[in-house]
Amino acid sequence: MARHHNILEEVLPTPSDRERDRRRIEKAITEYFSRGGSVQRVKADQHVNDPSLLINAEKATPLKEWPAPRAKKESTVFNETELARLLKAHCTAGSSLASAAATLGQTKKRCQTIARRYHIPFRSAAFSKTRART
Repeated sequence: MARHHNILEEVLPTPSDRERDRRRIEKAITEYFSRGGSVQRVKADQHVNDPSLLINAEKATPLKEWPAPRAKKESTVFNETELARLLKAHCTAGSSLASAAATLGQTKKRCQTIARRYHIPFRSAAFSKTRART
């Protein structure tokens, strides 16, 4: 590995490359002026008066209005025994624990806890899926 930078090996742009770029830029500028373009000259301490960003309100598409969020249903307050009785009825009807909780307006966690405490045998979602396949 070389310890010193070898300047001779580095490829620098030749004057002919610079000249070619200068001619290309001059040609592009003259074409721009011939099409009616104009350039505003501004001193270093001055600013352009025109805004740098223009937004045309006619071309902008209006934002889509989203419907107002629905108000959550008020959950009915059940004591443990009432909720256990209702969960037992849902279990007997064959609904899942999640659907029973949604129907009763209770959290799945609370229904799961009460179902475990009162030995209500809800079937798991995995059982229903395997049963549907057979």
